[in-house]
Amino acid sequence: MRALFLFFSLFLLSACNDSAPSSTTDSAEVPEQIAVKFFEALLVNNDLKAAQTYAVPSLGRVLQSFSSAKAASRTLLNIKFDEVTITIEDTNKSVREFYTDKADVMLIFTGTYDGGKRVDMRMVKMVAEKGKWLISEIKPDPFARAGT
Repeated sequence: MRALFLFFSLFLLSACNDSAPSSTTDSAEVPEQIAVKFFEALLVNNDLKAAQTYAVPSLGRVLQSFSSAKAASRTLLNIKFDEVTITIEDTNKSVREFYTDKADVMLIFTGTYDGGKRVDMRMVKMVAEKGKWLISEIKPDPFARAGT
């Protein structure tokens, strides 16, 4: 009986591993990394051209209409930081995103603006086009209060 229990326990444990399911896109560039790179280009590096490479063509054209990355982030996204750290909120990450060409990524922005601490969130809608993850839409902070 003990040997049978040990056999089944080992069998069940051997089925558990940390490998992620195969994706329909290149696994070297996951949606979360692309979303962070996009916002780092806008908010940290002030590089509008680099940000456009991570966006779908329609969003890229909108970004191109701005004179600088700071202007785009301030006007289009309503994000203002002097210094910022971008982290990925992955507590509700769905395994389903690995099997589709769409993903939702929640990002948390922590930093300073005009000497005060600021925390902001954005939901980033991503699509896979030709094996490459691109940002298609940026949703506003779901927890923001009006008038602040």
